[in-house]
Amino acid sequence: MLDNFLFGDKYPICKVEKKEDKIILYIKSKVFECECPCCHKISSSHHSTYTRIIQDTPLHNTETWLNVSTYKYDCLNPECDCKTFVEPLPFAKHSQVKTDVLISLILGVSIFLSNSSASLVLSLIGVKVSADTIKNLYDKIEIIDNPNVEEI
Repeated sequence: MLDNFLFGDKYPICKVEKKEDKIILYIKSKVFECECPCCHKISSSHHSTYTRIIQDTPLHNTETWLNVSTYKYDCLNPECDCKTFVEPLPFAKHSQVKTDVLISLILGVSIFLSNSSASLVLSLIGVKVSADTIKNLYDKIEIIDNPNVEEI
């Protein structure tokens, strides 16, 4: 039941480990087919498995990490430029090392504080993040201005 609540039925928690001052949740993907991001053809041909280590929101003020075992797929379309592709995770974008929820927490806390202060406050609740990382998260935010606004 906890599995479905946290990551859905496609990403069950297989094992929970407490090491020193952190918690590691081992997650195994139950997704058996995936859409190619280039040609959008569905593939069920597993190329390989790989592991992603992703920091998540803290549990009981303890640094929490996800060890996610997921799949790479072969694109079945011979005309597609993309020969292999990775399974997208619903809780973290490709090559992201923090979950979307953790990034929202970091930005939510840091909006009221300096980056250094936010880093210190977040470390007290179990989030390992530097002031430079917070700055990099802000730099990635794209603000689109609407030039057609005439008044507010």
